[in-house]
Amino acid sequence: MFERFTDRARRVIVLAQDTAREMGHQQIKPEHLLVALSEGEGAAANVMAQSGVDAMALRDKVAKRFESRASAKKLNKVPFSPEAKKAMELSLRSALELGHNYIGTEHLFFGVQREAERRSEPLDELLGVSASDVHDRALQIVGGVRPVAAMRSPALHTAMSAASRQAGGAKMTTGHLLAAMTADPDSQAFKALAALGISAEAVIAALAQVPLGETSDATPSAHSISFTIGETTTFISDPDVVAALRRLNSDELRKVIKKAIGPFSPDQAAG
Repeated sequence: MFERFTDRARRVIVLAQDTAREMGHQQIKPEHLLVALSEGEGAAANVMAQSGVDAMALRDKVAKRFESRASAKKLNKVPFSPEAKKAMELSLRSALELGHNYIGTEHLFFGVQREAERRSEPLDELLGVSASDVHDRALQIVGGVRPVAAMRSPALHTAMSAASRQAGGAKMTTGHLLAAMTADPDSQAFKALAALGISAEAVIAALAQVPLGETSDATPSAHSISFTIGETTTFISDPDVVAALRRLNSDELRKVIKKAIGPFSPDQAAG
């Protein structure tokens, strides 16, 4: 994966390791990547600054988030946490979805943002600004896509924050969001339900009767992709990467594999 990183993205990884070491943290977390992105060079640093992210304030928040140990400041190489590895995997997915064959600082930001949302821990509080705003600005630059004005209404923004708190450490579901929306008597959703004669209490009671495992909110079972080149078989089980790869046609998939492991003959590959 690191072969796909641009020089600026690679420098962000080095900076993230230096940041974790300086703070006395034993692992590189997604938060250290975020600090490095804000203090580095490239599209991510630019859009974060344009969105109003205070890099120094962000660094202070991250420094206080994890325990600092003197021994960690002496580590030659700080290991990546599982969350940081996941964020980098998701940056690959973001790049593939945009049709890019490289991973830049903007893709790293997308990956950190997705990983945080996966844990129901939006980056808004940490950044001090809307993570969606940073995302939209970055997407406009690298993907040529115009951000949609008012991506979230004030009521929806409040509801999503409340839903995240309700979920706690678990994944946020549509049930959490629906319950949060019904808590605001001035929201469009609440008024529509009231017009149908459905109270907030009835919604909460109904949600409690629906088994999560029988809905699309349940975590899907892991799927994998395998391919064989010569005598070597490679298995990819990360669901996000698998989903991104499944969207590629044969030629696009060959280009991805060639970029990752080098040239090969089509008749060598199977699976």
